[in-house]
Amino acid sequence: MATYKSSAGAVLQPGNQINRLSGFNDEGVFGLPGVEAFELLGYAKVSNLTADKASYKSFSLTVPSPDRRSGDRVRNDRTSLVVKASAARPAYIYGASIAIGQDVPSTAADRAGFPAAPVTADIGGTSTELLLLGPDNSGAPLGVPATQLLGLSAASSSLTAASSLFTQGSADTTTGNLPFWSSVTGTIVAADAADSMMYKVVADTTFKVYNVNAITNTSVSGDGVFISQADSDAGRAGYILARVNYLRPAANVSWNDIQGYIDFASQVGGNDE
Repeated sequence: MATYKSSAGAVLQPGNQINRLSGFNDEGVFGLPGVEAFELLGYAKVSNLTADKASYKSFSLTVPSPDRRSGDRVRNDRTSLVVKASAARPAYIYGASIAIGQDVPSTAADRAGFPAAPVTADIGGTSTELLLLGPDNSGAPLGVPATQLLGLSAASSSLTAASSLFTQGSADTTTGNLPFWSSVTGTIVAADAADSMMYKVVADTTFKVYNVNAITNTSVSGDGVFISQADSDAGRAGYILARVNYLRPAANVSWNDIQGYIDFASQVGGNDE
């Protein structure tokens, strides 16, 4: 397989085409001067049966390669969803979303023209338990504390099992919605900022999905998830989908930003009048 350079610091300018490849390559977009915006999309496949559910409570997220032909790829799938950050250029996470994948219509009459039957399945679980998308803490979730001090509600999203199922098509946006100030009490207090903060990270941070009993949990506390025997026999699987959005300060100004606009004797064509 050919090699491909990624995470090289490329940034898309306004008006240029933005596509799935951009997020895969860790390429930001200059939405505001001096700010780079990023979006990462990933999934986790669930294909185990109920007997093995205790082993399926925590899921790494695959970021799929934008190259569709598996035999001719220059980019492999990424095996984890990682927000890039450093102390010099932190990442400010402002959005997360989770969903259960739903393929083409399940009713034969509604899928005329589709080449095959659906490949997705409902995911079984314990009623009232959650699938929580959020930053990883050495294999455990950070949860969303009842008292918000760090902005974790802007970096988390969750689904709750009903009737022992996480059903296809169910979805949720960021727990705290967009982290914008919208109101305050008579005097500004900590609670006013509960859902109005981005979640800041200063090192590369992995996001995972966890099966938990409550959104505040900081351990993988759920019973585990699975698909039905009927779906397994039919070759279907459950798909947990995830999206993470974040901002980073633009890289520092450099010589390359200016040299093309000033005449220097050291440059080709330098001292042109």
